[in-house]
Amino acid sequence: MVLALVLIIFFAGRVFGSSDEPDPKPTAEPTSEETKTPSPDESCDPKNISIALNAGPNSIESGEDAAFDIAVTNNGSDACTIDLGDKSRVLTITSGSDRIWSSQDCATEEEASRLVLLRPGSANVATVVWDGQRSDKQCTSDLPSPRSGTYKLEIKMKDVDVVEHRFNIT
Repeated sequence: MVLALVLIIFFAGRVFGSSDEPDPKPTAEPTSEETKTPSPDESCDPKNISIALNAGPNSIESGEDAAFDIAVTNNGSDACTIDLGDKSRVLTITSGSDRIWSSQDCATEEEASRLVLLRPGSANVATVVWDGQRSDKQCTSDLPSPRSGTYKLEIKMKDVDVVEHRFNIT
């Protein structure tokens, strides 16, 4: 009985792969593409960059927050770095010729510059929230609230096509 049990365990181990031999090592070597690390020193060429508004409201209530999902894509064939801070990727809201708000206004040092490494074909998506209030370059408080009407959001980066989005404040 004991001998039968030992033989069953011995044969089960052989059949199901229990062995004293080491596992085989992979024979394929990584290609140079797989081992190449993108250089963070290479700035993105603006002609290879595109901006898109993935999501933005069509209408908001006066004084309410509005969230805009912005995608910046590297359409080039090489990885590169790009500054996606509030001083480089600028969102501006206007109503006619009235400048209402800009992401550049009063940006903290942390928000002003943000270097991002973009691999070829990849996008960095970030949500920018507008608090529904006016801003200016002097960081003035108690500015008049935006009134009901139609507003335009512009997303700009140096030498990259501008993206626009219209929405209403009710």
